[in-house]
Amino acid sequence: MFRMICPYCQKEIEEGLDTCPYCGITMIYFYKCKRCNQEFAATGILKNCPLCDTDLSDQMN
Repeated sequence: MFRMICPYCQKEIEEGLDTCPYCGITMIYFYKCKRCNQEFAATGILKNCPLCDTDLSDQMN
């Protein structure tokens, strides 16, 4: 399982969490859709682009 570091408290957390279980900060994920070329941020993991419905599973930054 992939883990990531919370940008606020620097603790290791599980990938896919919307909030850090240690400090409670909301995670923000940045995307750029390869099909419609739009950049956007979301407070959770998106499976599809909200504009053109393209699969974003390989596009999370």
